[in-house]
Amino acid sequence: MADARGWRRSLEFVLSIGAYPGEPETQRGGRRVFLAALILATLFTIPAIFPLISNGYAWDAALQVVTFAATPLMLITIHRWPHRFAWIVNAFFVLIVGVQCAEAAMYGGLFPSSLTVAFALGVMMAALVAIGIRAALWWTAVYVVSVVYAVLIPHWVEPIYTKPDPTPDAAYNLVAIGITTFVVMLYFVRQRDRFQKRSDDLLHNILPDEIAERLKEEGGMIAEEFPSASVLFADVVGFTPMSAGMSPTELVGLLNELFTTFDGFVTELGLEKIKTVGDEYMVAAGVPRDRPDHAHAIAELALRIRDHVAATPVRGHRLALRIGINSGPVTAGIIGTHKFSYDLWGDTVNTASRMESEGIPGSIQVSAATYDLIKDGYVWEPRGLVLVKGKGEMETHILVAERDAGATVRR
Repeated sequence: MADARGWRRSLEFVLSIGAYPGEPETQRGGRRVFLAALILATLFTIPAIFPLISNGYAWDAALQVVTFAATPLMLITIHRWPHRFAWIVNAFFVLIVGVQCAEAAMYGGLFPSSLTVAFALGVMMAALVAIGIRAALWWTAVYVVSVVYAVLIPHWVEPIYTKPDPTPDAAYNLVAIGITTFVVMLYFVRQRDRFQKRSDDLLHNILPDEIAERLKEEGGMIAEEFPSASVLFADVVGFTPMSAGMSPTELVGLLNELFTTFDGFVTELGLEKIKTVGDEYMVAAGVPRDRPDHAHAIAELALRIRDHVAATPVRGHRLALRIGINSGPVTAGIIGTHKFSYDLWGDTVNTASRMESEGIPGSIQVSAATYDLIKDGYVWEPRGLVLVKGKGEMETHILVAERDAGATVRR
């Protein structure tokens, strides 16, 4: 176990070479997988050196030693000049391809050299991961040219070495290239999955799940009609004068703590948070999924947030809410393509907003439409007719509490 931890620490040390504050995340991932592939390729080089020496292939052995020695030198250079990572990697690739082409000339072509130029394929893949698509395109061209070169070189140069049977070495080279390529592709797959998950999580965090999936599949405008839903607005009473004496950090921190608690209630009750505007909090029930108990669910949320704020100071501040609720048909959807959000429109929404703005601090004002849906399940205080801007006089009710069995409903 201790040895395993030691190996992991050593590997992490190597993979951290070239890291620097502010390094782009994509470069960080590419750098780490390049270093991992480099370590693998170096390990494959070591057992290839000794047979070359014992068989008298001195020049080839010397080239392999140069390649092996270049690895720690490159690591030191990357550590010393991390911002020059791309230049250093390109220089190393030039060395690798140069060595493979020299081997092709030494042995007399593509197959007599045991497909050694195929290592340029690994260079191409590593370039794609480590230094980007543009560089990878250049190295793809280099790979093609090196293969053509290995095919044609026997017509120009006489080989200095001849292998009795290049097949075992070719198999070894293919295994080394295959494993190294697998490491690179594994990185691609894991990066793709990680970024896809991050993108999906972000989208689902700002949009309802159903809408997020539709947006990914269809794109463009989304609009739906819901014949019956409930909308709640909650606003912090006296927030503007209170915020005048707070620093920006204190102000945002207070709202974040308050609304994070509300978010938890919304999630528990299966409701849909629509948005926050300043110190105003908007929630809906019955969208984007129809639910028959939408008015009951939104009333439960109203009671929870009212009681929480009344009982719990937020960062040393005693707060009070005005809460308004209305029920009826709404239009819901997404419009635009930039900084879009899921929103609601319609007279039901406007009336819910008026229920809040014309409400009583510390109370939950409910329209007649919502009251008619849930009146038997709660305790009420009638408020009578209230002059509502843009609507005239409207009958409203104050939601007091959930009614226990046997309690009298006050109407």
